[in-house]
Amino acid sequence: MGLLPGVLQLRGWPVRGTMTDVAVALDAQVLDRNIVRFHQLVAAAGRVTRAHFKAHRTVELSARQVAAGAGGVSVHTARTAIALAAVGVRDVVVAWPWREEWRWPVYLEAARSVERFAVHVDDAETVTGLGALAAAGGAEIGVRLDVRHLPDDGVLPLARLVDATGGVRLDGVSAYSGAETRADITDRDALGQRQAERLVRFAESIRGDGIDCPVVSAGGMPTALGALRVDGVTEIVAGAYATLDAGMAEAGVCALEDVAVSVAAERVDLLAGCAQPWAPELESLPSAGGRLLPGHICPLAKALMHSGVELTLVDEGRTVERWLPRARPDRG
Repeated sequence: MGLLPGVLQLRGWPVRGTMTDVAVALDAQVLDRNIVRFHQLVAAAGRVTRAHFKAHRTVELSARQVAAGAGGVSVHTARTAIALAAVGVRDVVVAWPWREEWRWPVYLEAARSVERFAVHVDDAETVTGLGALAAAGGAEIGVRLDVRHLPDDGVLPLARLVDATGGVRLDGVSAYSGAETRADITDRDALGQRQAERLVRFAESIRGDGIDCPVVSAGGMPTALGALRVDGVTEIVAGAYATLDAGMAEAGVCALEDVAVSVAAERVDLLAGCAQPWAPELESLPSAGGRLLPGHICPLAKALMHSGVELTLVDEGRTVERWLPRARPDRG
């Protein structure tokens, strides 16, 4: 069963008007339809969607997702969080447990810029060091325990440390269910459910110790249906749900006509390496009008960022806006 109803249909992407002069196009109507449909799916289960920035790397699309009902955005750098705050995004999480001490002042800056800001952590040194810096600066930073690399018996002790440390507050627990193999993507619902059940067990253990644990955040777009089955999950983090891609369609997560992004055939160079891990041979599929649908949206966004190529938002063949994916490293 796919997240978005439909089957793989090789008749191709519906072309509205001509886009022969557009290197990388986003169909505005398909894009908005995908966003609304996924948000409605998550909301119907009583959960909140958090949109992941990595799928497109543009503040414009993140703001569009929030305006359409996403509860917040996940990012990989605090500088991106600050850029999102500048366009009105009020809830941002740095969704990777970076351990470098030099990042902490940037986290503090982000905490002062973003109304609700949190970071993933998975080690004691980051908790105590970041807490000391934040407390000295008169701030408090939310932390989410990223359990991907934590042993089961290490989660509760780390939660206790957060609870006892000034300058930080426990925002919740989080993990990502990545489909890496063909077996994973075929069994994606069960994969998402198992990860979500593990997260809920951790949250219940923390609460049983008298510590507040408000958020249980399950990451992964293809595995979202499985996570939504689990009582106690409060948030779904997903990246590719707005644009989707040919790899998702090939796996049955969506229909080919749900893919909102296409690449001009003469810019096939942008699609090098744009394959999902479960379909490494599929970098693109052909579409109507001679355009190509990327196999994996995240590497394409990274390629656009490095090459300076814009995402062109197109509605009925008319260019609406141009968005440039950008890197915002915390250093350099």
